[in-house]
Amino acid sequence: MLTQEPAEPLIYCILTEAQQTLLPANWQKFLTEQTMLLSHTDKTDSNYLSFHNLCSDAPLRANTLLEEMTWVLLSNPKCNQVVWPLLTSIESSHPLSVINLKTETLNTVFEQGYICLSRSKDIDLLKQNIHTILCFSHALVTAQNNVEQAISFIRKIKNKLSLEQKLFLMQKINALKELLSFSLNIKNEISNSLAYKKSWEPYFKRPELDLNTKIVPVQNRIPVLIATHWLELGGVEKFAIDLIKALPKDQYAVYVTTDNLSFNAWSSEIADHVEAVFHLPSFLTPKLMAIFYEYLIRSRQIRLMHIHHAAQAYDALYHIRRFHPTLKVLDSLHIIELPPHEGGYVESSAQCFESFINHHHVISQYLKNFLTQRWRVTDDKISVTYLNVDSDYFNPSIVENGLIRKSLHIPDNACLVGFIGRFSQQKQPLEFIKAAQLIQKKWQESSQTVPLVFLMTGSGILEAEIKCAIKKAAGTMILLHSQVQDARPVYQDCDVLMMPSENEGIALVSYEAMAMQTPIFFTDVAAQNELMATEFLVENTQPLAEKFADAIWPYLIDPEKRQQAGIKMRAYIREHHHHEKTYAELLALYQTLLAQ
Repeated sequence: MLTQEPAEPLIYCILTEAQQTLLPANWQKFLTEQTMLLSHTDKTDSNYLSFHNLCSDAPLRANTLLEEMTWVLLSNPKCNQVVWPLLTSIESSHPLSVINLKTETLNTVFEQGYICLSRSKDIDLLKQNIHTILCFSHALVTAQNNVEQAISFIRKIKNKLSLEQKLFLMQKINALKELLSFSLNIKNEISNSLAYKKSWEPYFKRPELDLNTKIVPVQNRIPVLIATHWLELGGVEKFAIDLIKALPKDQYAVYVTTDNLSFNAWSSEIADHVEAVFHLPSFLTPKLMAIFYEYLIRSRQIRLMHIHHAAQAYDALYHIRRFHPTLKVLDSLHIIELPPHEGGYVESSAQCFESFINHHHVISQYLKNFLTQRWRVTDDKISVTYLNVDSDYFNPSIVENGLIRKSLHIPDNACLVGFIGRFSQQKQPLEFIKAAQLIQKKWQESSQTVPLVFLMTGSGILEAEIKCAIKKAAGTMILLHSQVQDARPVYQDCDVLMMPSENEGIALVSYEAMAMQTPIFFTDVAAQNELMATEFLVENTQPLAEKFADAIWPYLIDPEKRQQAGIKMRAYIREHHHHEKTYAELLALYQTLLAQ
């Protein structure tokens, strides 16, 4: 029988003075202030990194670094240590993941310096047992964050463990056992009948762990959790990022999660606006995510959880509501997906999670009608707030003319027709190419004197097919441009946009193009008619390419008609769809939910 208290894992920071100088200044300061010298040789300093007293000005992710490493160690009981290289990336061509440290990379990692979470005091001994070491694939100071399916949580402990390992693991493994019954307080607080049912899967457990006892104080601010799919280019993600930036930092302490494999290129956009970002797949398996969500809500005392198309966050609600019946849960819904993902998040939110959600934010009246008519969600549980756009930022008067034309050698007098979006079936870029060929034929037949050019901006899984289709479109000038972070120069240089999407919510590109005074034609799908005038909507039936060619033609041959259409579009956006209205309404919704 084991009677000793389990030993806490030891945390080391290994680096030489020469290597330390290679670190960014903020990391040098952090490691110097946070470490205590244990031993010293001519080559290496071995330091203990204080987990519970992280300084308030620690570098990005430092305050959650060891928390994530601890979860890796908890879920891999056969491993002796977790290593995070300081400078050397083991695998940087893929998103951040946890991998087994191989012998051929061992010396490189140890020479460059690393932070280590270990179950043993004898680092040299652990170096000899390379098969017991897990390693994060990217160097910490490269800021290349996130995500690959990495470690398996459901690992049975069949191998023999040392006494020291057993001492450490006993408390942690026992803490991860399922709680099969509710406390009396929770029973009294739960008002939702579905939440009260014992419908949780067996793997949902609640670890009673105190991993980070001194979270950075939020003072009088309200802790809020923003759960996202990922932080990549997309309308849903752009909305979430802009919302995070708009939340007053003196009122809200914002924590962010991503739950899907990605490089999360937009993480840097919110670095100064949040307390922490957790890229969950970089250190968790899907079955562990629900447990971590509940831990995060408990440890940060989250009062409101806002879900943005985050599948793992939705799935975790069964577990979260078991322990946090008074937590306010809000989701934002954007689009009703077509088969094979029929209904998408709008459908699953109402069908599977309605009883766990306090309120729905939808981006159109069309979505509200879907929820109320199909799923009988009550009106008072739904708020319609349009995405809208920052028309001060998307302002043609402050964007330089000709940047895109110059970079692609497009003549200044050419009529430029654009497409902006993912190269995916939803956006139907191949229909754009078909329409371009029809327009080009008509252009030649009408003896127009200026060049006609088509520009497709974006990237995606259909890129190879698009390139093949362009080659076959002989006589039609169709250019490709990779996706851009700032699309304003594209809007500025295009005379008109043509978007033959098969499905949308209300496309963000339509808000932006209208604000930039660029006439845009769209298929009449979903809620596009809540934003755009009928004359700029094309019936979503075949022959679609021919219908687009006919609709856009009067605006191609008449520059004055284009200009007047653009002026009217921008005026409409300025009057009805400025982004400040969006965030004012959402902040008011936050306050209403929190006051309930």
